[in-house]
Amino acid sequence: MGKKKRATGIAGDAFLAAQLSDPRVRHHFEQRRIVHEVAIAVRGMRMGAGLTQAQLASRIGTSQPTIARLEKGLDVRTPRWDTLQRIARALGRQLKLKFAASSDDDQLVEVEQPARKNRAAATAAAPLRTHRLGSSGRRA
Repeated sequence: MGKKKRATGIAGDAFLAAQLSDPRVRHHFEQRRIVHEVAIAVRGMRMGAGLTQAQLASRIGTSQPTIARLEKGLDVRTPRWDTLQRIARALGRQLKLKFAASSDDDQLVEVEQPARKNRAAATAAAPLRTHRLGSSGRRA
């Protein structure tokens, strides 16, 4: 019997770079990346605050399925600014817009850890993690 050939696959980074050279593909990729990073950030903050999707929805005047879709990144559109502001306020946060120097390696969405005022507050509050996502969409 002869040797079986081993599948080698394709070089993912090279393939992605070639695909992203098309401006239309790059536009859609960047839109999906934003939606994905927002989804991860909202879910992490909600869970860190100890809220269910239904509780967060109630606080911002929407439905639980709307929060579920946002957290799963199922919508093709980027979440609306006013929706994200309401979510931020409901979670005791402030939404900021930042124009930063362009870099493919930086995350698009960053969640700051809350400042800890004293030891008692630190033990009572659930810790939130900063989500940093690389250009591949994976946590770095």
